[in-house]
Amino acid sequence: MIMKPKAQFAWLHCWDDEKTSSQVLVLEGRIHNRDDLLPRLALRPDATDEAVVCAAYQRWGIPGLRKVVGDWSVVIRDARARAIVLASDFAGVRPLFYYHWKPGKIFWSTRLGALIEATGINAIDEEYVGAFLTVGGCPNRTPYAGIYSVPPGCAIHVTTAGADVRSFWSLPTVDLVRYEDERRYDDQLRSLFSEAVTVRLQTKGPVMAELSGGLDSSSVVCMANHLIRHGAVAADRLTTVSYVHRDSLDTPFIREIEAFCGIDGIHVSTHEDPLVSEEGLRVATPEGWTPLYQSVAAAARRLGATVFLTGQNGDLVMGNWLNDSLQVATPLRQFRIGEAWRQALAWSKVLRIPIGSILSQALRAVLPPGSGHGVNYWTGGLPIQKNTESTATSLVRDFADRTGAADPLSVFSHDWMHAAPERRKHFLALTIMRELRTLQPPEPMQDLDYTHPFAHRPLVEFLMSVPAHVLCGPAEPRKAMRRSLADLWPTRLRSRRSKGLFGAAWAEALRPLAVKLLKTPRWHVVERGWVERPCLTARLERLRDGLECNEVQLRQIILLEYWLRNRGENRRAEAVLQSA
Repeated sequence: MIMKPKAQFAWLHCWDDEKTSSQVLVLEGRIHNRDDLLPRLALRPDATDEAVVCAAYQRWGIPGLRKVVGDWSVVIRDARARAIVLASDFAGVRPLFYYHWKPGKIFWSTRLGALIEATGINAIDEEYVGAFLTVGGCPNRTPYAGIYSVPPGCAIHVTTAGADVRSFWSLPTVDLVRYEDERRYDDQLRSLFSEAVTVRLQTKGPVMAELSGGLDSSSVVCMANHLIRHGAVAADRLTTVSYVHRDSLDTPFIREIEAFCGIDGIHVSTHEDPLVSEEGLRVATPEGWTPLYQSVAAAARRLGATVFLTGQNGDLVMGNWLNDSLQVATPLRQFRIGEAWRQALAWSKVLRIPIGSILSQALRAVLPPGSGHGVNYWTGGLPIQKNTESTATSLVRDFADRTGAADPLSVFSHDWMHAAPERRKHFLALTIMRELRTLQPPEPMQDLDYTHPFAHRPLVEFLMSVPAHVLCGPAEPRKAMRRSLADLWPTRLRSRRSKGLFGAAWAEALRPLAVKLLKTPRWHVVERGWVERPCLTARLERLRDGLECNEVQLRQIILLEYWLRNRGENRRAEAVLQSA
């Protein structure tokens, strides 16, 4: 199991000047390309992951960390430069937090709670709150003012002169993979996906995997099962865990995969362990799903499993887009008007949108930035019908303007705009995933090697560099995935086109919390000037009554409110203990 370290700190003024070698102080996670790095670094086969990372840093410096593929976060003591380097892999899978207390002194921890305890910081970061209430989190920030997370694909270089951020990985927006024979895309996808699962199963003993019944988690389970049965990996047993609720459309597919793979899966009920509870919000961040994750972590301990696989990030990299009609921008940009018309017609028939609208949006997309013709890349370039109930946020205008919440996408970096117009939506999604560190393990599961084959960097870089039409076409989302992985699946799964959602389970969990809020006179989110009481009251009532209320965003307000209440209770309890 991955240990729970305490917060650590470095005081750069106190180092021994005679030491000139680098030293890895903390490495959390796993290196996936050891076999490639060992001969390049002249290391023995039994070298530790810490030795591999240290040797890579000493040879190539911070840029060399790009050569280290895996799920990892590291803290390196660079005695020659009298610096501390904190770095995280390209997707930010393993957590790493820091507090730059003063020039020359820095605290860090792989657990946010440990850093809060060590620093005594209680102040809330309003910029984090604004982003949390609109997009679910804030890049590189935590709920606590002054405590930050290390940006993915970056290193924080700390000296007595200060701290600066140095990037060693960037979006492959200009990388292009083009094959004359389209079957080569399928072969490479299959090879890289097999590699992605294989490198995550090199631990002896049982492993666990999420199984939702969708194509992503099912593909991971089926590939892992195939590799274990053929003795291709060290792991010797696979157990699945599924989150189930009444009348779920996923349950028959979950059963189908379990039977196909010969697995007795664990089913965790959202009715017994709800998606959110008051008690579950006594963690370092205002997270949902905590009760379920606590049950899963307990099951992993009973089984002795240390690896937990998910299907996360599959939707993004495998092209699960119902509307990817901005692909029409490719032939337009190349002045292939006939091909643009043919593609637009195909998308028009599937989406039931006038062909003129699709061509117009594609044309606007290829115009230079700053031309005044904006495109909503997040929706495939097409407009969204809006109404008050489905878009209300209840945020106080001054607070939204002050924190940037009025323009939610402004909190993210804009490197995705360097991609070709038809790929910008995809790179925007990748940017949001990375900068919000959505693949980071939830707090109850941080002792597990919580890992995602669809976030395997070679696989991601390949799939983000192929033509958009290879992955998705009109009425053909996941086109390449279905061709290259379908033989892993049972017959029934091959015809699945959609997946169940957890809307009913969320409503069931949130409704009693909303009712309780309506009965209480004081709300932290209102008293702090973040949320408007009349609007929030009306939305809570609509949630209680089962009406449209922009539940996804209202969920964030409820999570934050109960989390703030629990923080207040904890501080009062600490004050009582200190005065006793």
